[in-house]
Amino acid sequence: MRRLDAVLKIEFVYMLLLAIALFCYALFTDDVQGEAYIGSFDVEELTDGWTLTEPDGTVTEDVSLPVRRNGAEGDEFILTNTLPEGVREGTTISMRATRQTIRILVNGEDRGLYRAVNFNGVREAVVSGYAIADLKDGDGGGQIKIIVTARRTETQIFNPLIYGYGNNVWFPYIKQNIFLVIIASALVFAGTVAIVTYAFIRRKINSAEAILYLAFVMIVDGLWIISESPIRQIIFKSPSYSSVFAFLLVESLAGFGAMYFNEIQEHRYEKIYVPLEAIIFTQVLINTVLHFTGTVEYYITLKFAHIWTIITILAGLICMVIDIRKNLIKRYSIVAFGMLVLIVSAAFELIVFYVGTFKLGVFLGLGLMILLATTAMQTIKDAIARVEDRRLYSEKMTQATFQTIAGTIDAKDEYTGGHSERVGEYAAKIATWMAETYSFTDDDIARIRQIGLMHDIGKIGVPDSVLNKKGRLTDEEYNLMKQHTVIGSDILKNIENVAGLRDGVRHHHERYDGKGYPDGLKGDEITPFARILCIADSFDAMTSDRVYRGRLTREQVLDEIEKNRGTQFSPEVADTVLAMIKDGLLEC
Repeated sequence: MRRLDAVLKIEFVYMLLLAIALFCYALFTDDVQGEAYIGSFDVEELTDGWTLTEPDGTVTEDVSLPVRRNGAEGDEFILTNTLPEGVREGTTISMRATRQTIRILVNGEDRGLYRAVNFNGVREAVVSGYAIADLKDGDGGGQIKIIVTARRTETQIFNPLIYGYGNNVWFPYIKQNIFLVIIASALVFAGTVAIVTYAFIRRKINSAEAILYLAFVMIVDGLWIISESPIRQIIFKSPSYSSVFAFLLVESLAGFGAMYFNEIQEHRYEKIYVPLEAIIFTQVLINTVLHFTGTVEYYITLKFAHIWTIITILAGLICMVIDIRKNLIKRYSIVAFGMLVLIVSAAFELIVFYVGTFKLGVFLGLGLMILLATTAMQTIKDAIARVEDRRLYSEKMTQATFQTIAGTIDAKDEYTGGHSERVGEYAAKIATWMAETYSFTDDDIARIRQIGLMHDIGKIGVPDSVLNKKGRLTDEEYNLMKQHTVIGSDILKNIENVAGLRDGVRHHHERYDGKGYPDGLKGDEITPFARILCIADSFDAMTSDRVYRGRLTREQVLDEIEKNRGTQFSPEVADTVLAMIKDGLLEC
């Protein structure tokens, strides 16, 4: 059954992989013949045939968009073209602005305006947005004029004009940015889950604070990505406010990162991280005041936040190198990989911000996902290690206690000194040889050793006059002696951390033929632990000097076990012990 179970587990994994493969195929395949029709989201681009008039009066014909020109604050560029004949009522046109004011005129009539100045009194320059305008019947073949006013002295980008029916013009933007929004939403969700997880484990796991700070970083990054998304105009009713919110978030990001690093590195370098956190907080506070007083906007002071982000990254790297040299990195070896990935992704994110060759937030978002995964794995590993340490400590203390008790028991019986210790050792050796037969684990073998130490604890309740009697016991005395199995089981009734303890103590005198005591169990009714303890106990009795006889020879022991195979002893256990004696693994 175990082999079948293992095969089924593998098969279910293959089924899961097949399902994932089909999911990906369904997402990206072009084979859509016979699928349900979802309507048209077609849009067109008006990229060619533009006339560009620059601020100095220079006119360039037949310009293809996108195109770049250097421009100073307040410079006005004019783009003109002829609208396609097919446009009609319900057609919408769109052009992306990058820190510019865009005014759209059709046949001399104002149709749309996107202002990047004094936007609701909140922010002077929204980083990017879309100028949207509706067309009418009769606009086809007419002139379209787009007036672009630069808000900053920088390279001006003139993006293609997109047109389509209704809100279809948004579809390309949504399609291009949906992956980014999914990443951002996943970050916010994962961060929220991490905070809830922290609330449950904060009193139980030392590294829980690190999960909290990482959750803050993830939520901040996710909200920043959404707030700065190119499609924020259809996400937020007030994208200008969302942009202010985004800059406030991103300027705080390095502070939460420093808190996370400090926690993971167990506050060894808090003289580095805490001042960093204080400086970053002060910088965010100052930048906020400057922005809302109209002195300097967030977009300009953002470079200082980036500087402190770089310093935080370098501090994290330096502290990791120090931990490597001090051999302390092993304390967080798994999460260290995630930290390196995050540091690299944050560096890429800064490069992307200034170079502008990829979508903002992708690198940092993926890096944070990897860091969350490694942090979770590290936390689980540490929790398991702590549980294992406690288990080993508990086993060590239990073993020491049992050995003390066993010594006390054996001291009570002047003729069986060391008997309990030897029975435990013999039982463990036999269990090791029979591990495959009975599917014993290392823990099982350790437990049977402990049970062997305690198997005669019930002799505490047997009178010394009976226990140390030199002659043959009367029937009454023998019945008293047999009670030690029941007494021992009752004594141990409150000990629950050693599985099989009470059963082994109670049944180590049961016989395979059912003629043992105290319950007269037979065959498979007797647990494997009790079967092994039965023969280990008898083996020590046969190989030790007793008051009523001397120790048996090797041949006598072999003969005695063979004779009682299938009656007193379990056949498979007896066969194992006989083989071990013959191979010299049990000395007698």
